[in-house]
Amino acid sequence: MSEPALAEAGTKVVDAARQRAHERRQQALIKTFGAEFAKRFTMPYIVLEGEVLRSPTAIRFYRKDFSYLSEQLVLEYQYRGWRGFNTELVGKFGDLTSQKLSNIKTLMQNTINRIKNLIQGRGMQDVELTLWPSEFVADVPVIATHARTYLEILQMLDEVYTICGTANLLGVIDSTQRTNAEFTCKKAIRAFRSIVQMEVAKLYREADRVVREQHSGGGEVDEARRELVSKQGQDIAEFDKVIQADEDADPAMSLNGADPGQVIDDSAAASTAAAAASAPKKRARPKAAEGAGPGSTETPAATATS
Repeated sequence: MSEPALAEAGTKVVDAARQRAHERRQQALIKTFGAEFAKRFTMPYIVLEGEVLRSPTAIRFYRKDFSYLSEQLVLEYQYRGWRGFNTELVGKFGDLTSQKLSNIKTLMQNTINRIKNLIQGRGMQDVELTLWPSEFVADVPVIATHARTYLEILQMLDEVYTICGTANLLGVIDSTQRTNAEFTCKKAIRAFRSIVQMEVAKLYREADRVVREQHSGGGEVDEARRELVSKQGQDIAEFDKVIQADEDADPAMSLNGADPGQVIDDSAAASTAAAAASAPKKRARPKAAEGAGPGSTETPAATATS
C-alpha cells in the first residue's frame, strides 16, 4: 500500500475513534440529564469514563441527586451573563457551595484517617478488607466544577463505608461507633443538598424578576431565558418533593430546622478534633544523662541501674 493510501487509512481510523468517543460522551449526557437537556445544552463539558461507586448509600445519592444538583450548580455561570441580574447572589452561591463542599471533604478525610489510625493501632496494616457484592459504573458528564467535587465526595463516602465496615468486622469499633461515623458523613451530604436548594430558590426568584421586568418594560423577551426560568421553577418544586420523601422514609436524616451550613461546619470541626486525638503519639526521646558529653556512650538507663 502506498504512503498516501496508508495515511488516508490512518485518518479514517482516527476519525472513527473520534466519532465513537463523541457518541459515548453524548450518550453519557443524555443518560444523565435526558435528551431534551442534551439538545439545548450549549456549554462545554467533560465526561469521566468508567467512574465507580460501590456503597448503596453513595449510589443512591448519585442516582437521585447528581443530575439535579449539576443543573443547579451550572446556573452560577449562566446567570452571571444576564444583564440586570444581581451578581452578589451568584457570587454568594459560588462561595457558599465551595466552602461547604470543602468542609464536607474535610469531614470525610478526617473520618477515614481516624478509623485507619484505630485499625493500625491494633497492629493491622491492611485496612481496606471490606468487599461489596456489586458496584455501579457510569460515564459521568461534568457540566459544573462543583459537580465534579460532589462526585469526589460520593467516592470518599464509599471509602468511609468501606473503612468503617472493615473496622467493625475486625472488632476495632462496635456497631454503634460504625453507625455514628457513617451517619455523620451521610447527613452532611444531605445538608449540602438542602443548602443548594435554598440558594437556588433565591437565584430562581431573581431570574424570574429579570424576565418579568424585561417583559413589562416592553423589551423583547428572550424566549430561551423564559423557558430556562420556567423549567428551574418546576425542577425546584420536584426536588422539594424528593427531599420530603427522603425525610419521610428516614426521619433520622431530617435536619429538624437546623441550619444545614452549621451542621456541615460543626461536623467538620468535630472530625478534625477526633482525628487528631486518634493520631499515633510520638514517643518522647530519652534525655541525655546530666553531664554526659556528646561522645559519651553512657545512657540514662545505664546510669540509673549502675
